[in-house]
Amino acid sequence: MWRWAIPGLLLLNVLLKFWALGLNELAGDEPFTVYWAQRPLAELFGMLRTENNPPLYFLFMHGWSALVPLDAAWLRVPSAVFSILTVWPLFLIGKRLVGPLAGLTAALLFTLSNHSLGFAHEVRAYSLLALACTWAVWQLVYLSDFDKPIGFRKNGLRGGTILWLVAANVLAVWAHYFGWLMVGIELVLVFAVPLLRPVRVKMLAAAGITALLSLPWAGVVLARAGESLGRGTWVDVPTWEEPYNMLLRWSNAPVVAVLFLVLIALALARGKARSMQVPLLWSGLPLIGMFAISFVVPVYIDRYLYFASPAFYLLVAMAATVQLNSRQPVWLLPAGAVLGMFATFTPWKSNGIHPSAVKAQVEAWREGNTTVMIQPEWYDLTYGWQLDPVLFKGAAPIAIALHERGIFPIPAAEMPALDSTVATVVHIDSWASLTDPGHEVLNELRKRYTQVDSVEADKKVMVRRFRKR
Repeated sequence: MWRWAIPGLLLLNVLLKFWALGLNELAGDEPFTVYWAQRPLAELFGMLRTENNPPLYFLFMHGWSALVPLDAAWLRVPSAVFSILTVWPLFLIGKRLVGPLAGLTAALLFTLSNHSLGFAHEVRAYSLLALACTWAVWQLVYLSDFDKPIGFRKNGLRGGTILWLVAANVLAVWAHYFGWLMVGIELVLVFAVPLLRPVRVKMLAAAGITALLSLPWAGVVLARAGESLGRGTWVDVPTWEEPYNMLLRWSNAPVVAVLFLVLIALALARGKARSMQVPLLWSGLPLIGMFAISFVVPVYIDRYLYFASPAFYLLVAMAATVQLNSRQPVWLLPAGAVLGMFATFTPWKSNGIHPSAVKAQVEAWREGNTTVMIQPEWYDLTYGWQLDPVLFKGAAPIAIALHERGIFPIPAAEMPALDSTVATVVHIDSWASLTDPGHEVLNELRKRYTQVDSVEADKKVMVRRFRKR
C-alpha cells in the first residue's frame, strides 16, 4: 500500500504546483533574479560579491532561462520542481520517525500549504533551500541506522556514506546564506536527539567538508554579515505576536493554526516530546531563535524562515499520529489536520500585486516631454520587465535602456538634473522612504512643479504626476 505513497504525492504536487504558474505577475525580488540570470557571468559574479545571495540559484537560472521563453510561468518551473521534490524526503523522515501515516500526513500538509505554494511560484532560491534542508535531515535520519548494531537496524541497512549529506548541505549554503543556519541546527540535532547521536562524527565531518567547499565564497559571506551587523537590515523589528503570525502563515488560516497548536500541546503534555524532538528542534530553533536575534539584527520575515516550515508540518503530523490509542481509528486526527489545510487551500487566488498597473498608469500620464523617476532605484527592474522583458537580454545594463526612454531610477535622495524642456514628471514611489527617509526628492519636485495627480497604482506603490508651472 505505502509503496505508492511517494509517486502519488509527487503526482499530486505536479498537478497543483504546475497549475497557474503564471497567475501572479513577476514582482518583488523576482525581476532581480531574472535580470541577473541574463547577464554575462563576469557581471553576475561582480554583483554577487556585494549582494546577499550565493551564486548557485543564479547560475541555475542562467542556464534554464537560456532554454525557455522569457515568460514568468516558464521561469518559475525550477522553483515548482524543487517544491515538488521536497515531499519525498519529508515523507521518508515521517515514515522513519513514527510511521508511514505520519510521513504521508506531513507531505500532504506541505502540499496543501498556501505559503509553500507561494514559494513554489517564485523565481527565488527559497524552495531550493527548503528541499536541501529537508534532504539533509533525511540523510541524518537515514545514516543513524547505519551506525547501530545490525540487530537494531531497520530494513537491513548495512552501510552508509556522508556524501549525500555533504551534497545536501552544500546545496543549502550555496543556494542561500541561511543554509548555514540549517547546518547549525543539524549539529544541534545530532548532539541533542538520542536517535541521531550515532552520526555525530559523520555530521561534524560533513559540516567541515561543507565549510571547505564554501571557502571560495567565505569572504563575501563574512563581508555581508559584517555589513548587516554594522548597518542593520531593511527588515523591521518584529512585534511580540510575530511567531504566532509565522505559524498562521504556515497553517493557511487562524482556526487551523490554533487546532495545530492544540494538537502539538496535547502530544507534549502526554509525554511524546522525545519522539518529536527532530521536528521540534528543526522548527523551534529558527522560529524562536531568529525572533530573539531580530531585536538586535532584524531578520524575522517568512522567506527567511521558510526552510523550517517542513519541520512544522512534520511536527503536526507526528502530534496527530501519536495522539490516539489502539482502540480509536489511527487515521482520524491526521485526516482532520489534512482536511483543515484542504478546506483553506486557495491555489487559484492571486497575491494581489500588479506592477503592470503601475506601467499602465505611467503610460497614461506621459504627455510631451516626460521624465519618469523611480524610487527606490531597484524597482527599475520590476518596471523594466513590464515595459519590455527583452530589455533584460540587452547588451547594455538596463539603466542605460531606461535612461534612453526618459526613465531614471533614483539612488538614495539624489535628485537628477532635469532639462528645462521637461513639462511632466511622473514619480513612482515603491517605498521611497527606505532610501530617502526625508522625502527630499518628492519635496524638491513639489517646489519645482505642481502636483496634479496621485494614485496608489499597485499595492503600496504610489504614482504621482507633476506638471511644469
